[in-house]
Amino acid sequence: MSDTKSSLDNLKATIEQLRDEVKLKAHLAKAEAKDEMEELEKKWDSFLTEYKPLTDEAGKTAENTGAALSMVADEIKAGYKRLRKLL
Repeated sequence: MSDTKSSLDNLKATIEQLRDEVKLKAHLAKAEAKDEMEELEKKWDSFLTEYKPLTDEAGKTAENTGAALSMVADEIKAGYKRLRKLL
């Protein structure tokens, strides 16, 4: 019977260790996701600030600005996709 108790104690200890590791990783991932979300929100706000005037001036000399804005949009989109995978 003591072998069974010892085995169960070992199993419990193993599960507790795994649980603690997962909890820590989840906490760290949550903090990382929060930081990335905040950074993406700043970029999103900047994108929106540039988007409106650009669309108002579409067809004029906005090609270079449009290309730069498109690159920022792609970066923001990729960031949100990374976050979605984390969550």
